[in-house]
Amino acid sequence: MLELLFLLLPVSVAYGWVMGKQSIKKELLKQQAQMSRALTSSVSLLLKNKEEQALDSLIQYLNDNPQSIENYIAMAQVFRKKGEIDKAISIHESLLNSEQVELSPFDREVLELELAQDFMSAGMLERALKPLSGLLKSDHANEALAMSLHIFEQTREWQNGIDAYLNTKTTNISARNRQLVSHFYCELASLSNNAKNKKQLYKRALKVHSDCIRSLVSLAQLYLVLNQKQKSRELIVQVLDKDPNFAPALFNIAPECFVDEFEQAAWLYWLIKEKQITSVSAHNQMAEYIVKEKGLEEGRKYIINHLKSVPSVRGFSKLIELEREFFMSDAHFEQIQTLINQYIELKPNYECKSCGFSTNHFSWRCPACNNWQTIKPLIGLDGI
Repeated sequence: MLELLFLLLPVSVAYGWVMGKQSIKKELLKQQAQMSRALTSSVSLLLKNKEEQALDSLIQYLNDNPQSIENYIAMAQVFRKKGEIDKAISIHESLLNSEQVELSPFDREVLELELAQDFMSAGMLERALKPLSGLLKSDHANEALAMSLHIFEQTREWQNGIDAYLNTKTTNISARNRQLVSHFYCELASLSNNAKNKKQLYKRALKVHSDCIRSLVSLAQLYLVLNQKQKSRELIVQVLDKDPNFAPALFNIAPECFVDEFEQAAWLYWLIKEKQITSVSAHNQMAEYIVKEKGLEEGRKYIINHLKSVPSVRGFSKLIELEREFFMSDAHFEQIQTLINQYIELKPNYECKSCGFSTNHFSWRCPACNNWQTIKPLIGLDGI
């Protein structure tokens, strides 16, 4: 008898497993049927423009069936995209506050991010910050920080943005967020009247994001004011090592960093030969040094050779200036020079590499797409 029980034991286990699997399958089918009915009912109400009733139906189904959270998040996103923010907020808050719903920490964080996005879309920035502040130490810290920085950027609360960064789980911070924080430090520095404080803030910006060209350029300018020319020169070299395209932005700083014209000419030669920059301003300045050292004809040849490889309106203008003695009269020369200058004045000097926005005035933040450090000196035919 005992042996028979042992023989039947595996059969009993197998039977229990099969029945348990069938029970789970039936439960899943039941849930799917309930979900299908609820969604069908809600869609039907939406088609009849009974949006409030549709929303109530969805929320009621949520209270009875907490397993379908993802569907409600998707539905709330649809409402938000349509501009019906109040409905999206209602869904997310119902999920977070429902006593019947057992949320995992991960799902709760996702819902809080979605709720913060709702408030941001509605322009309720302060309410958006409340759920975000609690997520800065979570696994969603990077997303929460990005949204927080976006808010503080709009409100120009630079210190609050820095504080949010300092409170964030450091392992989760993206390069984009670090770059944005570095500009927050630079904005604070630009508002300070204390040289020592400025220097500290620019250095912190570099510590957060080592490729912050703005802080390097600003420090170079600051050291020049403090008559520390050697440090200023070192920073200018760092800028050119990181991004030679910014060379034209340094031409108002560089001349004061050098003892004499010989040093400045050597710097320009290094830019052109070692860094291989095509900046028209650099080559035009080099032509002036060549004229002083070797004469007009050599300067003219230099500009012509550069124009052959990199045609530009400003380079042609410089050539016309050097060709002045070949004109029939001063009036003839003045007329041509005026026409060229008028053309140059109509053309932008800078362009955003992110959105293509062009302008005559340099700024660290693009006013069109709001990206930082994307506006650079224009190159090509109309380049500087």
